[in-house]
Amino acid sequence: MKDHCRRALRAALLLAAALALGACNKGANTPPDPVAATAVEAPAEHFQQSLEGLWSTNHSEGDDAETLYAIAWQPDAGLQVVRDGAWLDGKVEDVDLDNGTLALHLTSDTGPSETVTLRKLQDQSGNGFTLRITWGAGQTDELGFVRRLTERDRSELAAAVAAARTPDPATVCETDAPAGSIRATLVCGHEEFGALDVGMRKQFKELADRYPDGDRTVQAATRQLDACDTPACLRAAYAQWQAYFDENYDLGDVVDYQ
Repeated sequence: MKDHCRRALRAALLLAAALALGACNKGANTPPDPVAATAVEAPAEHFQQSLEGLWSTNHSEGDDAETLYAIAWQPDAGLQVVRDGAWLDGKVEDVDLDNGTLALHLTSDTGPSETVTLRKLQDQSGNGFTLRITWGAGQTDELGFVRRLTERDRSELAAAVAAARTPDPATVCETDAPAGSIRATLVCGHEEFGALDVGMRKQFKELADRYPDGDRTVQAATRQLDACDTPACLRAAYAQWQAYFDENYDLGDVVDYQ
């Protein structure tokens, strides 16, 4: 009888251990709770939303009485900052709730990218805060709150973002290079390659118009140019075809390839 009880007790213990192990493994394989993940992200989003408003340096700097910042946050667009009507194209890299800071990485078509820091500073009353913006080079802007954003402010902010994303027609690059190719990127982004491409395409047209084999030669040259995947390759291809044209055809000198 005692042996039977011992066996029954041992079986019950083994069953309980197996159930407990199964529960652990089930928990380990359970995907993260989206509600819990949202709860973790919510404070960072709330911090960004708390920066919304029209802000001003509120002090004289030479001829400029103040610098105005419009800051807005949207769930789909994230944080958007406009400085004196110009959009600061950036993406939030980090939100430090303990220190009240936000790191915003800015990109630029005309200069190097940089990360600026926005810091919330409690005012003396403790009921509000000011903003300090520290730029990549160390200079700072101390901002005071002016007012909440109006619908007109939001419309102007959206217009500034749209204008920055729309290329200037005067700067649109003209080339027959395939979009996304190294040739298109270099021709549209560097003065040297832009001049080489303009000159070469002028000679392509003259070649096709004046010589029976011009079209085939242009196609061969274009294939080689488009096949390049480095600046050195492209520069050499332009030079080689220019030398070939100089030796075999009587074309106008439209650009200096030296």
